[in-house]
Amino acid sequence: MKRISFRSVLMTSIALLGSLSVSAQAYLSDPRYGDTPEEREKNVLTLNFFNDACNARNYDQAAVYLKQLLSASPKASVNMYIRGATIYKNRIAAAETEEAKKVAIDSLMLIYDLRAENFGTMSGKGEDYIRQMKVRDYRQYMPHDRDGIRKLFKEAVDVTGYDKLPSDFALLYFNDLVDDYKSDAIEADLLLDEYDKLSPVFAQAPQDQQDSFNALFVSSGAADCDKLDAMYGPKFAENPNDADLIARAYNMMSRADCKSDLYLQIAEAYYAQNPSSAVAIRLATIFESKKEYADALKYLNETLAKETDPIEKSNLYIRIAASEIGSGRAQAAAQAAKQAAQLNPESGIAYIFLAQAYGVGASSCPGFQGQAVYWLVCDVLQKARELLADDPNQVASVDSQLASYRAGFPSVEDCFFNGAEEGSSYTVNCGWISGTTTVRPRR
Repeated sequence: MKRISFRSVLMTSIALLGSLSVSAQAYLSDPRYGDTPEEREKNVLTLNFFNDACNARNYDQAAVYLKQLLSASPKASVNMYIRGATIYKNRIAAAETEEAKKVAIDSLMLIYDLRAENFGTMSGKGEDYIRQMKVRDYRQYMPHDRDGIRKLFKEAVDVTGYDKLPSDFALLYFNDLVDDYKSDAIEADLLLDEYDKLSPVFAQAPQDQQDSFNALFVSSGAADCDKLDAMYGPKFAENPNDADLIARAYNMMSRADCKSDLYLQIAEAYYAQNPSSAVAIRLATIFESKKEYADALKYLNETLAKETDPIEKSNLYIRIAASEIGSGRAQAAAQAAKQAAQLNPESGIAYIFLAQAYGVGASSCPGFQGQAVYWLVCDVLQKARELLADDPNQVASVDSQLASYRAGFPSVEDCFFNGAEEGSSYTVNCGWISGTTTVRPRR
């Protein structure tokens, strides 16, 4: 152990007293150092001895002085708490037994508590900062005390407030909660509730932290839609216009890929308050999956009205065509598919939906004219096949459709009695479906 010589202490003390003599009245009347001038003078000397011991890294002797200061003048200096933490971190590192280590950890925690008590209102590094530092250190030195870590995290969060938590600290807290949930130390309700409360912290956080926060949530496996329904159902019923609640519920349930009736209600409420193409498309997708095409079309058309990019508009028209076919409105589907092809002539998918619309519409024309529509259908499908030649899956799908529609071509006899010679040009007139094609009897 490195010891401090009496001469060194004496000379430093004399120097301190000399420097203080000019302004002795100031420290002798400062209540931070004690109740009486005599106590203040003694405590200032002890503080000086303490600093000398710390500078010399004589932490055992410094600890003795620190105890005296904490008892006699706990408000003397914030630095003695900062240095006190260093003293006990060194003791933790040097501990030869678990018992000695535990005593040093307890002492370190006490240093944080006393600092919060005496300097908790300090600007910039007040109690919120101190509590956060405390839990970081406890987490480092006692990683297996999960209950203790959660308790200290909760203290720090409560002191700071969710709205003022630093995002890095919030991420650390949530990471530990996810670990605790995975090890069955906490229930899903607690994790979901804390995710809900922490989400606003990351609204303005760096993107990498936002991504990490959301990835942790997904990886937890707690994002079960039944649980989310149970958590948000009563809250939404009680406050159906609460913008913050709706936003949190929408974001959480979207990440969990929910499709429940409650989610649809919340998503529509969110869209009403925050209209955007992304939300509209999500709503349209869910309604499409439920085959509720009228609702899907509502959101697709609202998105289309705002879209300016030709390719994106083409894709929206394709989805509109699909929903129109699902609604049994073949003519509207054909119109949408033609718009899609016009905006993006290279879109083979647009031609597939145009062909399907024609195929559905053929049933409105009985006899030969209805069968003749299938020639037009196959012409359009052949165009789609050419555009999709680089996609084997799509080519296989188109070939299957072609075979199906060819099976519906007019027979040789039907062509003969309707004056349609094989290979000749033929004009189809089937209600809203019209076009020129080539006669191809069914073989």
